[in-house]
Amino acid sequence: MKVLKRSSASGDRSVLLFGSGLIGSAVAQSLCSAGWSDQSLPWDWNDRAQRDAQSTVLSTSVGDATRIDIIWAAGVSGFASSTADMQAETMHVEEVASMARVLAQRSACVTFHLFSSIGGLHEGQSRIGPGSPTSARRPYGEGKLAQESHVLALADFKIVPRVYRLSSVYGYARNGRRGLFPAMIAAMLRNRSLVVFGAPSTLRDYVFANDIGDYIATTLDGSSFPSEPSVEFLASGKPTSLDEAIVAVEAEVGRRLYRRFMSSPHNSANITVKMSARPREMPRTPLAMGLSLMHHRMLRSFVCDPSQTL
Repeated sequence: MKVLKRSSASGDRSVLLFGSGLIGSAVAQSLCSAGWSDQSLPWDWNDRAQRDAQSTVLSTSVGDATRIDIIWAAGVSGFASSTADMQAETMHVEEVASMARVLAQRSACVTFHLFSSIGGLHEGQSRIGPGSPTSARRPYGEGKLAQESHVLALADFKIVPRVYRLSSVYGYARNGRRGLFPAMIAAMLRNRSLVVFGAPSTLRDYVFANDIGDYIATTLDGSSFPSEPSVEFLASGKPTSLDEAIVAVEAEVGRRLYRRFMSSPHNSANITVKMSARPREMPRTPLAMGLSLMHHRMLRSFVCDPSQTL
């Protein structure tokens, strides 16, 4: 995990960022670009005794910050996650939320930022927006809904909860799971075939990870402190079919993707988001540009460290 800091005339600020995968690394990069200093600290998710000791170090590192932002980007679950998987992840969210309650007793302003999932909570829905009902069809969605409920309840402890429901995030990070687009590029460069889950016409909303990172950095940069709980939809607002996405990736790499679609009622339903649902201040990188940035980042990572697999 990372501790990011910045001083200003209004006081010292600290951000506790849990998670260094695709989203966490994008947030860290955007904050560092905005002038925040960062420090990596150990955090052992597999050893509670170690975490208790590490929590003490973390609390000390915050110092006398007048505002603390806690960002949860450490989720590792997905559509195929089991009930046990989601219970374990939710337990970690609750643990960090407990830390937030302790820190709120010594800092006037504490905000808890939780990354959640549009697909998990609105599976099979189109033109999703703030008025759309939640529809958790599998343990993944049920777990994400439980995490949101737990974090939103922090408002009772004078902590401001901010929930961000994400659409299909793409990008490249050396840590974490490989997403659909990096898997496509790797298959093309290796001249291998790829199984794509869904139908050619399945519509998704693809949002570039850097846009999310930049939006969070802009949000934290604001001089005003949020006073009310919020649930926001971080998406591109543009539906794209799997076929269209594949054509875009092929155009970027300059090769053909040999693929086989594996479609079923469980993975081929459309999930789209209304343009008006996304925050106005959030950047919107076109898919072709985002794919180009991601592709070149993958290649640079491999050149700098050949042990990295494409």
